[in-house]
Amino acid sequence: MKLLYSVKKSRMKNIVDVIKELLVPDILGKIILDNTIGQYYAQLKEDSTDSKLREICILEVPEDSILIKLDKYKQPQTLVKNKLGQRQRCDYVLLTSYMEQRLMLFIEPKSVWPKYEDIVKQFKGSECVMDYCNAFLNRFHAQDNLFEHFQKRFVVFYYNSGKKQNTRPQGPSLKNDIPREAYKYPLSQGDASVPLKNLVKL
Repeated sequence: MKLLYSVKKSRMKNIVDVIKELLVPDILGKIILDNTIGQYYAQLKEDSTDSKLREICILEVPEDSILIKLDKYKQPQTLVKNKLGQRQRCDYVLLTSYMEQRLMLFIEPKSVWPKYEDIVKQFKGSECVMDYCNAFLNRFHAQDNLFEHFQKRFVVFYYNSGKKQNTRPQGPSLKNDIPREAYKYPLSQGDASVPLKNLVKL
């Protein structure tokens, strides 16, 4: 399934085009075609030289997936206080689909074992930003509650140098659809590839 058309079918406007009309280009990440296998992947790159997870590729995503680099969004610093962690957010949101279901995948890479409460705050703050975008789509682009038709999933990648190279997690045991049940996915290499199907439980 592609993201393809919005639920408001009277307009039949492509979801990708609508979202790109809203967002500035610099906040969009790369969806890349691997010509050797004819499949697309989302490229997550960390700019910091201190990061142990330099690049993560999420494989087998639809061509019209959208990767949002949410850590590039700075406005919460000039809008809200941070007493409860309201300004925190994860690095990426991937709008994609899997098994006929639209997905909003919140993603946070960590170089060390993540602190539970910090991760929850980051994901909650990111949900607020996406709700903010949804309001713009509703009021300025005639897309009524577009993001409500996406199922949310939360994933934390973390660096684990002790993990054997030939072992891979088999997928989340819980339906990782709320921040407190985020799927923690260990990676033993700085450059890693992970199939989308390994990150979600429908």
